[in-house]
Amino acid sequence: MIVTGAGGGIGAAVAECLAAAGYGVVVSDLGVSVDGHDPDRQVAESVVEAIRARGGRAMAHQHDVVSFDAAADLVRRAVEEYGSLDGLVTCHGILRERMIFNMTEDEWDSVIAVHLKGTFNCVRFATEQMRRQRGGSIVVLSSAAGLEGSPAQANYAAAKAGIVGLAQSTALAMGRYGVNVNCVVPSAATRMTSRLTGRMQASRPDAERQGPELVAALIHALLDPANRHITGQTFTAAGRRLARWAPFEEQESVRLADEFTYSDVTGAVRQRLGATPLRRFAALGLPTPAAPDHQTTDILEVGDGT
Repeated sequence: MIVTGAGGGIGAAVAECLAAAGYGVVVSDLGVSVDGHDPDRQVAESVVEAIRARGGRAMAHQHDVVSFDAAADLVRRAVEEYGSLDGLVTCHGILRERMIFNMTEDEWDSVIAVHLKGTFNCVRFATEQMRRQRGGSIVVLSSAAGLEGSPAQANYAAAKAGIVGLAQSTALAMGRYGVNVNCVVPSAATRMTSRLTGRMQASRPDAERQGPELVAALIHALLDPANRHITGQTFTAAGRRLARWAPFEEQESVRLADEFTYSDVTGAVRQRLGATPLRRFAALGLPTPAAPDHQTTDILEVGDGT
């Protein structure tokens, strides 16, 4: 098994859970800070030492998954060490929050690179190996931000939404080779969630901000060969609650006449199709744009990341 971002938080819990179940685990982590700086090789090594102290099998890998070649080396070393690749779990990630109108190019590029490109790199080489061996399981981590948005995390939300699409596309491609691919949207108290504003913290019940144990157990279940028929799905583990998300589905439709006007289109959008407000508008107490006869100049305040 390969677990990226396994030096702490959810990744470490997953690595330890899989090792306790008897799998050999590659603990992959650069040991960087939440914003991607100050790598520390000892972070991965400490998890490996803890696993070995309990009688488990583990090895460390400390290269950057943003590198295509490093991801290839990660898979190669896992196969050399354990003979095959039963599973891949991608828990790596960084945060660089900023409101979209203030976000720098580097803040955008770095987060997209780590989350989306880094996940692609690992999945790319894992699927090559799993296609060859005709079997395996992949679990990629997304976020509620990728499914519901996050006002000061456009880069993170875009990357996490992309990971859902990557998982579904890979599931479609790999089913014929006996490989299942699923996505997990975790909710747990980690060093990344500790950076959230009070408003963001309050958008989820306290009971869903517990430790990562249920997240690790869910991922273990999705990696179980007995559950390989479950693929292309997105699950949540939050506190002691498990759930499955529905993919994007058409909600309403209108058929226009062959000859239509702009008035027909805008009338359909405004009166017949309508809109379902994003859940987080209410959860975070955020205003929606006012209708033309109710314009407002209120300034949105979001706390951290402005």
